Amino acid sequence: MSKNKVSFFIIFLVFSLTFLGCDQISAVFEYFKKPQKQETAAVSSTPFANAQEEVKVEKKEEKKASLPANVLAKVGSWTITLEEFNQRLSALKEAIPDLDVNDPETKKLMLEELVRQQLLVWDAERKGVAQQKDILDAIDEFRRTLLVQEVAKKIVEDLAATEEEAKEFYELNKDKIVEPPQWHLREIVVDAQLKANELSVEILKGGDFVEIAKQNSKSETAAQGGDLGTVSEAPFPEMDSILASLNTGDVSSVFKCPDGYCIIKVEEKKGGSPIPFEDIKQEIIDDRTAFKQQQAILEHINKLEKEIKVEKNESLLK
Repeated sequence: MSKNKVSFFIIFLVFSLTFLGCDQISAVFEYFKKPQKQETAAVSSTPFANAQEEVKVEKKEEKKASLPANVLAKVGSWTITLEEFNQRLSALKEAIPDLDVNDPETKKLMLEELVRQQLLVWDAERKGVAQQKDILDAIDEFRRTLLVQEVAKKIVEDLAATEEEAKEFYELNKDKIVEPPQWHLREIVVDAQLKANELSVEILKGGDFVEIAKQNSKSETAAQGGDLGTVSEAPFPEMDSILASLNTGDVSSVFKCPDGYCIIKVEEKKGGSPIPFEDIKQEIIDDRTAFKQQQAILEHINKLEKEIKVEKNESLLK
């Protein structure tokens, strides 16, 4: 990878780590991992050029010596310590596990780009960009978000549901914690309620639902004897309560549906049986933990409302 490529990659990370997801950053990282054409630079062989290089090295050494022992760089009043720099490297490593943050060249480029970034910050501040309303608003909103996240984390850090609490919740809600039901349905759809009532009576007298559907239903399923196949939820809201009351072999009464009047038959009903506790224990623990944490935060907020005056003018919302 050429130095220019690496340099661009590092500055990309410095500016974009906060705004891009890990997948996006990793995609860029993979691009820069590809072998690049080796770049060569013309090197002067004159003694004067070598002398100049030595002078530059000496000046850099002088600058390094003038900094406190733990400071890596200083731009005006801004400094970055070794500890702060390592924290940034750790953040990069979390985002991109394949990045070799121990590589000396990577460290140098990272430091170089951080300095460049600070130069731009310094330029923005002297030009008044830092005092623009949109910038100040964004900084304030970011600060508020960090504070809320941090205080919420402290409130809930020791809160977690136990297995006993999960078991108690399971026993109280066992009838609701069931395998999702599935129904194999047939339908008859006609335009008039009177016609539907007549067909319903015929079915109740022992008429063949399949043949009645083929001869009378206007639905697209008529040729298949009204076969709707297997569904895990009602095809339309009006059928919800009807399905809940039917078991295998049952035929519904006539009810209104989007295309007219319907009669349905349950050929087979699957599911609906309780899920064993061990199969769903962790999900319940996670759910109860989230609930306890949410309640703790709400209780803390209610307590705060008693400590500080809160006023609202909700009429402005109308």
